Amino acid sequence: MLYCSGPIEQPSRRMSLNLPKLVADQTLYSWCGLVHAWNGSSATSTSRSLFGSPYTALMHDFPGLLHHLAERTGGQLGEPRDIALRHTLLGYFLPLVHVDQAENILQRVFTGTMPELKMKLGIAASRIGGHHHLKGCAVCFDNDEETHGFAYWHIDDQLPSAMVCRKHRRPLVIAWDPVTPVHRRGWLLPRSGLKRKWIEVPVLGEEQIDRLTTVAEYSARFATLAPGSLDSRVLARVYQRALHSQGLATAKGSLRLTALIKATRSHFRGIESVPGFESLQAVTGDWPGLAGALARRQPRPGHPLKHLLLISMLFEAWEEFLAAYEDTLSPSGEVAPTGAFGPQVCPIETFRGHVIAGSSIRSASIKTGVCTTTGLKWAKQLGLAYTPRTKVFSDEKKNLARTELMSGADAGAVAVMVGVSQVTINRMLSSDLDLKQAWCIARFYTTRERRRKHFQALIRKHPQLTVKALRKIPNNGYMWLYRHDRAWLAQNLPSLWAQIGPTNPD
Repeated sequence: MLYCSGPIEQPSRRMSLNLPKLVADQTLYSWCGLVHAWNGSSATSTSRSLFGSPYTALMHDFPGLLHHLAERTGGQLGEPRDIALRHTLLGYFLPLVHVDQAENILQRVFTGTMPELKMKLGIAASRIGGHHHLKGCAVCFDNDEETHGFAYWHIDDQLPSAMVCRKHRRPLVIAWDPVTPVHRRGWLLPRSGLKRKWIEVPVLGEEQIDRLTTVAEYSARFATLAPGSLDSRVLARVYQRALHSQGLATAKGSLRLTALIKATRSHFRGIESVPGFESLQAVTGDWPGLAGALARRQPRPGHPLKHLLLISMLFEAWEEFLAAYEDTLSPSGEVAPTGAFGPQVCPIETFRGHVIAGSSIRSASIKTGVCTTTGLKWAKQLGLAYTPRTKVFSDEKKNLARTELMSGADAGAVAVMVGVSQVTINRMLSSDLDLKQAWCIARFYTTRERRRKHFQALIRKHPQLTVKALRKIPNNGYMWLYRHDRAWLAQNLPSLWAQIGPTNPD
């Protein structure tokens, strides 16, 4: 069993803690749980002893106050930066964040906590979810106990895109309990701690195991990259070139939808229902999903899981991907226009020839290697006769949709109102940043007003209940107000505020 050189003294509390070694691939959360088990104190006492805060040690994905931890353990766990990047999930998310923002995030978690971190990392908007389930491999746990004397959570298994054990090629098991992580007052450890239900990740067969093992391997390598080391615009060019080399995109960078959708569905067949991989279900007949969002000329922000799915499909080895990225960063790759993979010999004349020969605008565009929008533009420039398709999304409907979105209406409801798909409304929002910002602001104010009225009605209905009792009522909305509208709580509910105090209510 591995120990530190000795206990650490806590003069203010006149206590000492026996500390285990932090294993190279152990999560900080798992280590804190082991400290708690070895010393027998309460969960909040353990957390205060390590971090100076009652609940920080219980944060299993993004704990803060790492400078305090380093000081209280005498630096025996290593530098705060290494702890953050190698023993929490920050190492997985920061490679895609701009280097300045990544450094700001690190400094925030070194010296304090960052409640809005998941918002800053784009996790909340990714549709993948921010509830990072604890996962592991039973065989690895057995080996841990033989080697170290205790089983622990392995950091690589906690990455959102890791669903199988790379070492033993078997599905991971998820430790599930009905209590959300922020409300836990103890530790979920592999072989001890709070009660949990084990759920095995559903995997159909060996082909799916192969795919998921590759994704897990790439995920572990991805998490070792330096913060801010990947640029989404450069990644988009890397993806475009790889798609072009496989015949899934044109020389101009336009996606060959039919071929791409077929290839994506074939490659990931059988794992669309794996927890977290539901984004693969977005690959539909008119939307290529991963590639459509990440490989466009102006790519959308993407969760690391989505990038890793696309990388694993396009590159047979991680080193091949890194080489492609470095090549795109080279002077020759940087000055080349996006999607310019080869010389073009009078493409507009080629297009004209196809139309004159009887091809439709869409067919001529595909044959020439350009998108239909470009084909329509060329047809107008050349004066070529064609029959325009009836626009389902007319200007009148666009104006109505814009008005509704500006007022904060739900995107799905707007789609039904104007008679188009929600994908069309989502594209409208993503292509107009001013409209999207106005919509988000209006949605926030609408949600805030609804939450305020709901919580006030709850208080009127149960005037005799304490705050603690009110918060046990399902869908009470208290935590949303605390996080997003704390000033309103302080001004309008002074009696409640006096009971809970200004500290974190969790």
